[in-house]
Amino acid sequence: MIEYKVLRVDVSRGEARGPEEKEASGAIEAGLSIHEEAGSWGEPPLSAGNPVFIGMGPLAGGPFFGSHRLVFVFRSPVSMGLHVSTMGGAAYDFARTGLDGLVVEGHSREPALVVVEGGESGVEARVEYFEWREVEEAFRGDPPGARGLHMLVLKRLGESWRRYRHRIMVVGPGALTTRFAGVFSWVSRPDGSPSEVVDSASRGGAGSVLAQGHGVVAIAVGGVGASPRYDRRRALELAERLLGSRYYEAVRATTTKYRFEEKLGTGGTFGVNYVHYRELIPALAFNTIYYSPGVRLALHEKIMKWFWRPFNERVFSPGGSRYWRTCGEPCSVACKKVYGPVKLDYEPAHGMGPMIGVITLEDTVGLVTLVDDLGLDAIEAGHTVAWIFDLVNRGLLEPGEAGLDARPVLDPIALNPEESKANARLARRLLEAIVERRDPLASRIAVEGARRTAQLLDEEYQVRVEKTGWGFRDTLVYAAFGGEGYMTPNYYWSPGMVAPMFLLGRYWTNYSPSFTEPEEYARHAYTRAVHELAIDNAGLCRFHRKWAEKILPGLYKELLSAGYDIYEHSAKLYQRIALYQVRAGAEPRPWESRKTMDLVATIAAELRVPGWENAVGDYERILEWWTRYYEALMELVGSLEVATV
Repeated sequence: MIEYKVLRVDVSRGEARGPEEKEASGAIEAGLSIHEEAGSWGEPPLSAGNPVFIGMGPLAGGPFFGSHRLVFVFRSPVSMGLHVSTMGGAAYDFARTGLDGLVVEGHSREPALVVVEGGESGVEARVEYFEWREVEEAFRGDPPGARGLHMLVLKRLGESWRRYRHRIMVVGPGALTTRFAGVFSWVSRPDGSPSEVVDSASRGGAGSVLAQGHGVVAIAVGGVGASPRYDRRRALELAERLLGSRYYEAVRATTTKYRFEEKLGTGGTFGVNYVHYRELIPALAFNTIYYSPGVRLALHEKIMKWFWRPFNERVFSPGGSRYWRTCGEPCSVACKKVYGPVKLDYEPAHGMGPMIGVITLEDTVGLVTLVDDLGLDAIEAGHTVAWIFDLVNRGLLEPGEAGLDARPVLDPIALNPEESKANARLARRLLEAIVERRDPLASRIAVEGARRTAQLLDEEYQVRVEKTGWGFRDTLVYAAFGGEGYMTPNYYWSPGMVAPMFLLGRYWTNYSPSFTEPEEYARHAYTRAVHELAIDNAGLCRFHRKWAEKILPGLYKELLSAGYDIYEHSAKLYQRIALYQVRAGAEPRPWESRKTMDLVATIAAELRVPGWENAVGDYERILEWWTRYYEALMELVGSLEVATV
């Protein structure tokens, strides 16, 4: 095992303990061990009994591009199980503390700032406290929201920021009021102010846990330098031997999608996905799964004209801005494509764009900025807005009951720039209402989450459900966990995004638009889960997975002197996570939503999979697919009785 130096900070007492040495293969295993020791599966997610582990992988501080993702491990108030979320580039600064991991414990009644600094004599940590008035003023300031809190933290750090160059991580106002808020970190400009580039640990609600469970609104980490656990030159020589090529050539060859794909004339997830997936990209509250290819192509043309092309002309065309940046660590890929005041990645932009009927790029830019400032998970926010829009369109709710003053337009034929702008205005109104708990429905979503809210609405509006033939749960796309938890899928038309895996919301699955018999699909999704877990555990960016997965076993054995195969070890780690989810009452449950089941059946029909062409509407058969998949997965995972070994 690898020795991990972990510092514990109790914010209720303002004290730090450690660092203590823990044996772990990486950040996820270290965080999982913390939660196993604490028995956090028996504690409410939004409580001090749910520690937040923040750590880096064992390759951080060295020469490898993409090796500086900061990993958050916590019990999710969304899925109700253990969750993992990562933040790009932040471990580049965390490494300078001399630590491998940080645990936030206890609860502060006053808004807390955790500061960790590595100096010549070792690591020091302290907890400073704001008044609520200061935080509220920062949220209302210029810049507002989470960026305003960044500026407040910068002011509090004062001259020490120039010495330690802290990476500042903050929550937004949504972390104080909702279950699905993240932790956000802007790459700082030379004066410390937030630049256009932000990364976040958003999925699963880490920001909500920090703010509501611990009273922590910000964390700042930095230092004057620390040595990696291995020799940099030897690491590169080993990598080139394992790759059979020059390291930099291998990186360039396997990351073209994220930098610039010459064949497509675009780059980054935003640029490439719309060209690559075309009409297979789900949009308009996932209702595109019901449309004919012709209608989907017509919608795709609108998206390309008013949404994709303005982005591509500014970011990639000769004479364009060519404003490409990294997440904060040195990296040749420069995957962050900046459009005006923000960087645009596919999923936040799609959630605040075509998923909610917004196809005018400038309006999406405004909504992405808003979601970041509110501190919300953009994917969950997109699903929530799309769901409410769909409920109004189907007649399950009147606009006023949803806190809206007009009906959104989700008709792919009628949608145009004017309607897009109207949808964007309604989305802004709805997002602000949820964070402010402005009306009964918005407050319920913020407090209960979408799955529980849908269950309650099904009971309250039973007559409407019977009249329309659609339940409130039927219109929401999600995977169910236990009796309360859920996870909305990333924006791919793929069964793997809602399949009964033990941890969703990340790419620990098969997310391609494909369909097979459930046993085969489960094998492929499980294999991907094990490999993606290994990448996350090592603190590596998945944009580098094509070269990193080839050499990761060799790096662990020869560079880190680990006495095990990292993928076999990762499989055991997945087994331990599965056991945790069962203990937490957050194991996968059969699909409850008609649209979720239709997502699975329609991709089978779209691909004309033999024997499954006519499965749409046959919910008994689709649930049988779920059951067979889960049984196959459990055979692969193995007995949970030995998962602690």
